[in-house]
Amino acid sequence: MEAVLRRHGAYGGADLSAGGRIGALRDVLAAVVPGALADVDALGDAIGPELDAYGEFIASAEAPVAGVLVRGEGAGFTRRVAALLDDWGMPEESRRFHATLAEAFEHKRVFLKLEWQRAAKTERQVAVYYRRRPRVHDALKLLAAFTGTCLRLQDFRELGALLGKDTVHFVAFTTRADAPLQYKFYFSQYLTPDSYAAADHRLQRCVQRFVGDSPAVTRWLAYRDRLAPRHREQTLFVSLAQSEDGGDGSLKIDYPDVAPLVAAGLLDGRSAAQAEERLRWLCEAAGRDELSYLGLRLGAGAHPVLKGYADLP
Repeated sequence: MEAVLRRHGAYGGADLSAGGRIGALRDVLAAVVPGALADVDALGDAIGPELDAYGEFIASAEAPVAGVLVRGEGAGFTRRVAALLDDWGMPEESRRFHATLAEAFEHKRVFLKLEWQRAAKTERQVAVYYRRRPRVHDALKLLAAFTGTCLRLQDFRELGALLGKDTVHFVAFTTRADAPLQYKFYFSQYLTPDSYAAADHRLQRCVQRFVGDSPAVTRWLAYRDRLAPRHREQTLFVSLAQSEDGGDGSLKIDYPDVAPLVAAGLLDGRSAAQAEERLRWLCEAAGRDELSYLGLRLGAGAHPVLKGYADLP
């Protein structure tokens, strides 16, 4: 993987200035999901201005998944996102929900995440997030008006209550061409040395409620003080995904400023070595020493599922 990035120039001294980031993204995808390269040229028109202003490179610690996240504003950005959903053949439900959220949140503070996975064929995934901080009650009303009665809205309400939140930080959705639309709420938790113990207790209650007991949870409990050191001020994000087919029994926590070596400690043996290599490579591709965020998904598996995010300078 490192050889690929050195050869293509995204490693180390890459040109990550305006106009150079599409090329750097091309190199990241070439290293992990070569089949995604067919999409990259068109992305200059879809997200080029936003990527030049703000971007994050993304890679899974173990799975062959890579992507990019950008931030946008305005009706013009909404139209380009809608066109991308259409061009990539995403379900009609996702296009309608995107339009619903864009209107409700006035096309403001939008984050777009594009991911590709190497499989029998290259699979695409799109996620859209709105950071408007609606009250939980209002966000649930919006969701209920769109989905009807099939979605377990009470789970979102309960997660907010367990975290002591009355607002939603991000209202979001994730869509793939061949899967049910996933509706997501993200709640923030601001930790300081004084508030750490209370926040940690809230997090444990959420994990117990939505995940229960599993080897992944046991491992998270042992490492959570390294992922979020108690001496530091930091903001975590806790999110739950639901589809009209139900939830998947997992909960995601996003931790800021995590070193690849610390993240790798959550895994074992060859998986740990691979995770450290890939997450360190991701940081270096973005010109960073640490991950901007480590996404940690807790479920019934033997260990947490890890994904790295690295802000571009």
